[in-house]
Amino acid sequence: MASVNTSDLQDVDGARVNSSADEPILPLSLMNRDRFLALFYDPRRFDIHAKTIMHLHVLRVDGGEFAIKPLFRELVNNSISYVLSRQNLGKLTSDLSRMGEFFRKAQIQFKAPDPNSGEGGELLLYSFLEGHLGAPKILSKMELKTSSEHYVHGTDGVHLLEAAPGDYQLIFGESKMYGDVVGSVGSSARRGVKAAFASIGKVQEDDFDFDTWLVESELLKETLDDDKVELLASILLPPASGSPTITKSNAFGVFIGFELDVTTYPFADHTAEEIETHLRDLALAAMTAEVDTIKAEIQNRGLGGYQFHIYAVPFLKRNVNGTIRGIEDIRIDLASELSGKNMRPSKEKTKK
Repeated sequence: MASVNTSDLQDVDGARVNSSADEPILPLSLMNRDRFLALFYDPRRFDIHAKTIMHLHVLRVDGGEFAIKPLFRELVNNSISYVLSRQNLGKLTSDLSRMGEFFRKAQIQFKAPDPNSGEGGELLLYSFLEGHLGAPKILSKMELKTSSEHYVHGTDGVHLLEAAPGDYQLIFGESKMYGDVVGSVGSSARRGVKAAFASIGKVQEDDFDFDTWLVESELLKETLDDDKVELLASILLPPASGSPTITKSNAFGVFIGFELDVTTYPFADHTAEEIETHLRDLALAAMTAEVDTIKAEIQNRGLGGYQFHIYAVPFLKRNVNGTIRGIEDIRIDLASELSGKNMRPSKEKTKK
């Protein structure tokens, strides 16, 4: 059984968050990590393997519901730094009069909502990798859309973590948000885990042929100055001979959004404190039950040599004004917020 502890933002997964006076190669692009993390209770940490750490983040509870609207609002804020290159983000921060222009530039990159909308999960993964792990993005999937289609389909983003001085991890992102299978309450977490590792297995099959592409990418040259590009290249492709002062290993960042079915829970019979405890206990039990699934996926797919940074967030399936709504509805609602396109059919007004 994996041990579970609270985590410390200053020392996440054994990784050093850049806090020294030395300028990092890549600064974090997330503009307010504290505000994003404040939406959640203190995370629970699962030490699954020496190199596999999972954090369970549960949104704060208000009125028997998770704080979904504040989360959406913060993700819309985060979407700007997620989509824009550092060059364009710098233009925005140096001239806030162009805020509308750059917000619109970011918004149109998100697809219109559909039942398979996954970009909200990708944005959540970005927010955790930057906000909690302290691993700045190299490129987001939105920036990759203009480049190799093969690469876009291979990963949901690329981040760089300095785990120790001179020791770097190139983190490939994978996000999944699933609801329960009909008639199988509690199946969503396992579905998400299995789907994520299936995708990771495909990235491994491609032999991580992205390193050279990243070094040669024109996108990096648009984002960073020449000195930073050269330094980043030395990290991504360190020499194998001699005594290299820089080491780099490939790693994975994983986001799992899963569903808690509380459609039969008697909210009216419990205090706010009891409801909060119940929801947090449900979430903890759901992810604790999948620790062995994660171990099996890593073992069966031959992934034991890689570092995994896993983030899990529960969403509720519950009665909302007489309608059962779950994670699939949340995913579409989030896609609507990010894209500015509401694809849900408008409700007819009741005639008086």
